[in-house]
Amino acid sequence: MFYVGDIENKKILLHACCGPCSLGAIEPLMADGALLTLFFYNPCIVDGEFEKRLDALYAVAEHYGLSVVVPPHDRSTFMRYASPYAAMREGGERCGLCMTDRLRASAVYAAEHGFDAYTTTLTVSPHKNSKLIFSIAEGFDFGAPFLPRDFKKRDGFLLSTKRARELEIYRQRFCGCEYSLGSDERKGGDR
Repeated sequence: MFYVGDIENKKILLHACCGPCSLGAIEPLMADGALLTLFFYNPCIVDGEFEKRLDALYAVAEHYGLSVVVPPHDRSTFMRYASPYAAMREGGERCGLCMTDRLRASAVYAAEHGFDAYTTTLTVSPHKNSKLIFSIAEGFDFGAPFLPRDFKKRDGFLLSTKRARELEIYRQRFCGCEYSLGSDERKGGDR
């Protein structure tokens, strides 16, 4: 496992849920010398929303000179494991399954493509449980270790929203999953 001082000149795969959250993770990782590639694997995100978030991520990648890997967008896997939990509120078992899917895909891709470690932008959001994310990711042993960074610390979420405004990129108002669409929009917060 790598820690803050150990990532200089290391190839890090950054799982990206969206452009704004990426902004809260890219700058701290680059400041520590990481060599980043963005990984946009998010089968949970509904069609239409997926494209908006991907466009925002491409704008972020262009701004920082980073590349983006986008596996095929196939919602069927997400629907198979999430639909039995459709009535659950955000943050419950459905969300744990979704995070597990995205982190597993990131771990496998990182290992298969020679990355030194991987991490995720999911910890930028104040709506996501970083300890749960860490425990899920640390359970995988595919060859590339997880870099446990809680990007919401040191005002990472504020940095992400500020940079998103500066770059004039799309900022979503829900997690992306159709099951949380109504409840997230009522909360009115950025994700």
